[in-house]
Amino acid sequence: MDLLNVVYIINFILLLLAAITDIKERIIPHKYTIAMIIINLVVGYYYFGFNAIIAFFSTLILCLILSIGMGGGDVKLFTALAPIFAYPNSFVFYIPKYILYLIAISMFIAAVFPMYKILMRYWKDIIPSACYLTMMLGILYYFINIYEIPYASIIIWAYIVLSIFVSRKVPKYKEYTKKLGYLFPAYLLFLYIIDTTYFIKYNVLLTSIIYLCEIILISIVIYALTGVETSDKKHIEELKEGDILRDVIIIDKDGVEVKNLNIMKRIKFLLEHEIKENEKEIILTDGEGLSNEDIRKIKKLYMEGKIPDKLNVIKTYPFVPFVVIGYVIVLMLMKLAII
Repeated sequence: MDLLNVVYIINFILLLLAAITDIKERIIPHKYTIAMIIINLVVGYYYFGFNAIIAFFSTLILCLILSIGMGGGDVKLFTALAPIFAYPNSFVFYIPKYILYLIAISMFIAAVFPMYKILMRYWKDIIPSACYLTMMLGILYYFINIYEIPYASIIIWAYIVLSIFVSRKVPKYKEYTKKLGYLFPAYLLFLYIIDTTYFIKYNVLLTSIIYLCEIILISIVIYALTGVETSDKKHIEELKEGDILRDVIIIDKDGVEVKNLNIMKRIKFLLEHEIKENEKEIILTDGEGLSNEDIRKIKKLYMEGKIPDKLNVIKTYPFVPFVVIGYVIVLMLMKLAII
């Protein structure tokens, strides 16, 4: 085993230790990042020469951009790993392609995991309603193919999106779609009996399954946008740097207001705040979460009796474990010469 492979194993161990700490304490100790930077720069320079230095600084610039919406400690890990992936002819805009794969895979897993959690929590609502919408989609497409109706697909998909939004706001409509969704197997059987040629020609069973998966995915995204982020009540004294508030705290001369807003309402609030050039001070967290200064302001407002003793904090997931998984996947794909 050569030195580079030994270093890959050492980095895996360091990433694993960082992931364990991130899960337990939601922080990434600098000692792991610094150790990776020192080891990887030395070994990377030994194997790849000046390319390792280029990889380090170009990835650092990329990570500074990414850190606007992510935790800075998380993205520094990509920079630390860059020198040992600086293979000749592997650069894309001065960044090793393997690092780009690692970033993409890690972010993809990090995005899919919360969606999986939403599906597991709301599957009894999402799947039956998605079956109903798939059934409606199939019926409408059947008549579209017969009568060749122009632009009908746009109207159908607009109806699907609107239907999911309505089901989030109107419980009776949601129950109606869920009950009709149980007729989905009967719809497939009925269509096969009345028009076997159409069923086989357009492969209705397979396309229905694909449409069902697409509608489930759209439903999960809409559920997330309309406020099903998992959140917990947290006492003011327990707030930590990096916590992401679901609440928005609005401070002006007339007093302090705390609003519990979902993603869509937060976006709307920010746009209105900017358009009106509102001079009110707001405390609203981004991907970096609460800063120590934010926490001091919140505690001061609490001591003055202007805000409640508990705030809604969005439940987040540690990112480093996803980096570990992405790192292993990239190494496997490299060794198998797939990427």
